[in-house]
Amino acid sequence: MEAERSFETLTNDDLARLSEIAQDVLRNKAFRTPVGRNYKDRLILLALCQGGAQHYVDGVTGVKDLDVWAFFRGGTGKPFPWRARWSADFGPSRFGRHPADEGYLGRRVDVMGRSIPASDMTGERAVLAWLHGRSKSARLLAKRPVIAIFPQALFGKLLWSPPHA
Repeated sequence: MEAERSFETLTNDDLARLSEIAQDVLRNKAFRTPVGRNYKDRLILLALCQGGAQHYVDGVTGVKDLDVWAFFRGGTGKPFPWRARWSADFGPSRFGRHPADEGYLGRRVDVMGRSIPASDMTGERAVLAWLHGRSKSARLLAKRPVIAIFPQALFGKLLWSPPHA
């Protein structure tokens, strides 16, 4: 089934699948780059963000694609490749596929990452501090909810909900 948006409910099983997909993308793509290799053991949190996170919370927004953000403990000398975006296929599912995503069997999953200051903070606190920051990416992500999908201790937790005007 092709549609601009899927209005099917995102479940915890779907979040678990997104976590697996994102970790696979990081292992097989991001960590094979010269700079990405330095972040192999520095992953502190994976989160569903943007429209997918909004749909997970409200059930009415719909999903065009699924955006997963990987947050890494900074401090390696070079930032995680912040302009990189790796895409993967969610695979056949009740979500169908976006008509513009040729070559995909299901919804496109985009994985992006950021190295963030974390020093002695938990991953959750570090991500929240980053969302309050001044970067363009942080400001854009802070407009929608942020749902943790890794580590397991935070799985499914609403980390951030934008203030309502």
